[in-house]
Amino acid sequence: MSSIASAITWLMDQVGYAICHQLPERTLMYGGRALPVCARDTGTFLGFAVCTVALLVAYGVFPRRYPEWPRLLVVSLFVLPTVIDALTSYAGIRESTNAIRLVTGALAGTGLAAMVFPLAVTQLSVHLHPDAQDADPEPGPMLASWWQVAMLLVVPAAVSLALWPEWPGAFWVWAPLVTLSIIFAFAVLNFTLVSLVWTWVRGSGPVPGPGIISLIALLAIVVEIIISNRLHWVLGRTT
Repeated sequence: MSSIASAITWLMDQVGYAICHQLPERTLMYGGRALPVCARDTGTFLGFAVCTVALLVAYGVFPRRYPEWPRLLVVSLFVLPTVIDALTSYAGIRESTNAIRLVTGALAGTGLAAMVFPLAVTQLSVHLHPDAQDADPEPGPMLASWWQVAMLLVVPAAVSLALWPEWPGAFWVWAPLVTLSIIFAFAVLNFTLVSLVWTWVRGSGPVPGPGIISLIALLAIVVEIIISNRLHWVLGRTT
C-alpha cells in the first residue's frame, strides 16, 4: 500500500475510532480490510446520509412540518429493531450477525434522518432565504401519505443490498463513503443545533448566511471527533 493510501486509511480509521468499538468480527471486510466502523454503524450512517439526500431531492430546501403523529410514530419505530438487536446481543440472549446489524442499522439511520429532516431543512431555509419567511404560506407536512412512509424502506434495502457483495476495489468505494457519511451526519446535526442556538441567542436580530453557520458546524465536527477519539483511547487504556 502506498504512503498516500496508508495515510487515507489511517485518517478514516481515526474518524471511525471516535465513534465505534471497531471490533473486527462485527465489521464488514473487503479484501481483508475492515471498514472504519462496525456493520451496525455502517448501516446507520449510510442510511442517514442516503435518506437525507433522497428527502432533499424529494422536498427541496423549503420549510417542512413534521408528519402527522401516526406516521411520525411509525418512522420513529424504525430505530426499534437495531435497539432490540443491540440489547439482546450484548445481554447474551442471542447472537447477532453482521447482516442483521447492517440491515437494522440502515433502518435506524433512515428513521433518524426522516425525523431530523423537517427541523434541519427549515433551519437551512431560514439562512438561505431570510426575507422569505414571513411571506411564505404555512409549510406543508413531510410524508403526507402512508405510501411515502413505505417508500422510506427502499433506503435500508438499497444500502444493505449494495454493501453485502464483495468485489474488487469495494473497500476504496465503501470506506470513504462511510467516512463521509459520518461527517455528513455530524454536519447536519451540528448545523441544525448551531442554527437553533444562534436564533435563541440573537432573537429577532439579523439572520446570517449559511456560510457562517456551516463554518461553526464544521469546526465543531473537528473538535468533536478529536475529543471523542482521545476519550476512546483513554478508556481503552484504563479498562
